[in-house]
Formats: sequence, C-alpha cells, structure tokens
Amino acid sequence: MRGSLSPWPARAALTFLALLPAGAIADDAAVPTMNAEEAAIVGVGTAEVPIGYVNVKDPWIDRMHRNVFNAIWRSAMHVDQWFGATADEPAYMETRGSIAPALLYDEFDGFQPRLRFNVEMPLPQLNGRFQAFIGRVNRDEYVTERKPESGAFARQYGPTEEDSTLLGIRYREPKQGSRFEADAGVRVRSPVDPFVKGAYRFTSGDSEHTLFRFRETAFWENSEGFGFTSRVDIERVLADVWLVRWALSGTISQESREGRGYTAFTVLRGLPNRQALAAELFTEGEVDADVPIGDYGWKFAYRRSVVRDWLVLETRLSLTFPKDFVTQTREATWGVGVGLEMFFGTSDFLARPVTF
Repeated sequence: MRGSLSPWPARAALTFLALLPAGAIADDAAVPTMNAEEAAIVGVGTAEVPIGYVNVKDPWIDRMHRNVFNAIWRSAMHVDQWFGATADEPAYMETRGSIAPALLYDEFDGFQPRLRFNVEMPLPQLNGRFQAFIGRVNRDEYVTERKPESGAFARQYGPTEEDSTLLGIRYREPKQGSRFEADAGVRVRSPVDPFVKGAYRFTSGDSEHTLFRFRETAFWENSEGFGFTSRVDIERVLADVWLVRWALSGTISQESREGRGYTAFTVLRGLPNRQALAAELFTEGEVDADVPIGDYGWKFAYRRSVVRDWLVLETRLSLTFPKDFVTQTREATWGVGVGLEMFFGTSDFLARPVTF
C-alpha cells in the first residue's frame, strides 16, 4: 500500500541488493539482523516464534507487539477455515504487515494526524497464490494506481478524505519477472464501494545495469467506473550504494477522461545499523483541468530502527508548491512529518520511505 503500505514486493531484479554489504541500498530488499533462534527467544513476532509463546516478564512493548501479531494470523486461519482449511497453525504465521501512526504538518493543510495499516494474510486452503488483505490506504494509490505509492502514511499533499479502509482477496503469480496480478474487494464506507482490477507487469534487465518495468492496470470501481493506468519505471544502482529510479504514470477513467498522472525521480541509500535516506522530486496533475499541475516539489526522509528491530522511526522534510484552484496563489509550502512504523510477521528493515 503508499502505501502501501504498499504490499511487500519480492522483485527478482532487486535480489542482488540483499547480498550487498552493510551500507548498500535496500529498497524492497530485506536486511535481516537476527536468525530464527534469536527471533524466537526475543519473541519479535516472526513466523519462528513458538506457538503459544508467553512470557509475562517480557517488556510491555514486546507483549503488545506479539499480541497484535497473534490476533492477526489467527484471524487469517479462521477466514481460511471458511473454505474447509486443515492447514497447521505455522502456515498462517506467514502473515505480515505494519501499522503506522503519524503526525504531519505543512503550511497548506496544517496538522494532519494519520493512521495507516496494511496486512497480508495467506490462504493456503483456497490457493497458495491467493492472499487476503486489509488496510487503510489511499484508494487512488491502491485501486486505480493513479498516484505513486506512499508506504504506510498518506501523502502530505492532497485531500485527507482519500484515505479509505479496503479489504479483499489478492492473486499473485509465484514466478518472478513478468507476471499477471489481480485484486478484488470493497472500500468500506456507506454505501460500500466494490472494486476489481487486473495488471500485467513486464520486467527487463536488472538494477545493476538498468532495470526497465512496465505495468498496465485495468480496473473497475463503483465510484470511478472503468479505467486504465499505465506506468513505466527505470532504475539503476550507482556505486553499489545509491538506487535511482524514475517513474511516469498516466490514468484514464470514466470519471476523468482527460487523464491524470505523475512523474517522480527518487534516490535511496541504505546505511549501516538499520538506517536509510531517501529523496524525491515529483510533479502530479490532470490534463485539461482548471489547474493542470496540482503540485510539485521535493521530499527528504530519514528512517531508522529504534528500541526494537521491528519498530522504525521516520522523519520527513518537504518543500512543495500545491494549488487546487485557479484563484489560489501558488506559494512555497514547507512541511515536516514524524511517525512510527511497527512491523509484524517480520524483523526485516526496509529502506523505502513510508512518508512519501
């Protein structure tokens, strides 16, 4: 989800990043710091935690973290049992996700308290290619994909009412590289807003030399109608420590026939001791709108694990130039943000920012 929490991607083109030494890029790549035995002893909530593990002497933060994880994977097991599941409990302990509260502020929108979450739950009885999901995300990032992913937090710019709770079922082909994906679910509101979407992802090359990705998404949402989103990504690793990516996306739907889109240039660097830096230049807008360019500017973020490996603190500074109406004067808008991202089901550190 951007959100996304974007889902947890497992991109073949970035596999080599996980093999880089400390300080190298870790965008979607994981950087584990504990083995399974250590994870079980600490009780961090990974799939290696023994079933029924309880230790009242654990600090409250570990008990809280473990209780959240246990409640979620058990919910996945109950859902799968609707389809006659007989799988053992460890199969459902592959559930993973994150919860992220944040407080954002900018001179255009003022204070914006936010809470986002994203959970992916395996359904082995239904099919190993299917997962249930639930999350509070920006539906324009997840359903129509007409906005760039913002990780766990909402984007600093744009109306706050875009955040929605979505639930449904996700299909992913297990093969790496080019593949087909599909999702179906509802946006929880009154009345409910169902959606379906399918996407084909084409991948060529690798990040070490230049990775090219093309994604075509067809969707239908009750409130948006039918539509298509096309996105191109080009990325490359420089000097073994910098990941640079350029993205261009455009969307046409029954709601907006003129087309909406964005472009972004992102730079990421992973640092030792579970730290990372990110910077992005972006612009977004709508063709033939009263204000064709809705916003542009740059963002900078720093994130690091604090207290526990699964708890990440992120701070963000931004300078944007938003404009919603023709009568408004476009002015420089400074913004700051701070938030926590609590992972469960994994102790991996992700360098990708969540406040973008």
